[in-house]
Amino acid sequence: MGLSSIEVKKANKNSVLRYILTTEQFSKNSVAQVLDLSVPTVTQALRELQHIGFVKEAGMLESIGGRKAMGFRCVKDYRVAVGVDITRNHVNVVIVNLALETLYYRRVNVCIKDEATYGELKKVIENAISESGVDREKILGLGISIPAIPDGEGRRITHIHEQMLGCRNLDQVVGTWFPYPVIFGNDADNAGRAELHCQKVEKDAVFFFVSPSVGGALIHDGEIRRGRQYRAGEFGHMILYPGGKPCYCGRIGCVDPYCNTNVLSDYTDGSLDVFFRELKEGNEKFRKIWEEYLDYIALAIHNLLAAFDSNIIIGGYLGQHIGPYMGELKSRIKRMDPYLKDDEFVRPASLKYEASAIGVASVFVEDFLNQI
Repeated sequence: MGLSSIEVKKANKNSVLRYILTTEQFSKNSVAQVLDLSVPTVTQALRELQHIGFVKEAGMLESIGGRKAMGFRCVKDYRVAVGVDITRNHVNVVIVNLALETLYYRRVNVCIKDEATYGELKKVIENAISESGVDREKILGLGISIPAIPDGEGRRITHIHEQMLGCRNLDQVVGTWFPYPVIFGNDADNAGRAELHCQKVEKDAVFFFVSPSVGGALIHDGEIRRGRQYRAGEFGHMILYPGGKPCYCGRIGCVDPYCNTNVLSDYTDGSLDVFFRELKEGNEKFRKIWEEYLDYIALAIHNLLAAFDSNIIIGGYLGQHIGPYMGELKSRIKRMDPYLKDDEFVRPASLKYEASAIGVASVFVEDFLNQI
């Protein structure tokens, strides 16, 4: 059975909405041409969006022959969403509009580890909202990204390891602070989601998240696949070296203890930036450490390629520094896999520290857009 007329109308309006979010100024005819819709269909959709304040007139456009057309613009901050990413030593806060453009970003050096420090988290979030100047009435919700496994709805944290982040009852506390919805998400899933939505990456890819912990996300058919128990992409706990180093999960030889970025930053008092600065300046000790580390990263990526046969995107802290060393990494992987014919199989992520926070905020944006 085909779509009803009401469903077709809604689908057309949603197509118009999503397109105009990608452009600064447009006319009815330009939208109709791009989306292959009739001008009356576009006119009706814009009229409805204008009625709720989502679209505004922007004056007459320059003529390209014939009568000037009325220009319109999309009110991208019609609604906004707040995203928070909590790591062991930092809290990243972003506020995004409906086009997932960052209106505000702040990275704060603070350790949120237990209930005694939750007041600091609340202060960081409150300060961010105040500093941003956004209308609080426009906030769709607050998303919190953490190295943990939430439930299917993102309302509760079902598993979090004390060694990574000791915030067991955070889900029960944060919801009492604010008058809008709060959800929780896995940091790696949300970094992959941000890369997917903001950078328009391929519809099938593997996001390899390498930070103080290692994880990932599976991008399939343009969506993040979370798996049967919401644990898909836990690449940090694949066995890389049987009988090797202990992992915080309790097993031996996982990817995480070999590939997490602390392996590097532990040599520079926790600063990954300092490690890579020393590496760039020719520090021989750090070069040796780096080459051993790169061997393990290459082996982990080779395993991901063998399992999924999809392009690999390297995100997290490592993704921000790996760019100048991609040639070294690719040559190592190619030595392990004679079937690789080009260099397009692996690349760094485009987004940086803000990625996970944007990703968890985007959940609210997507839900809102789907309802219009």
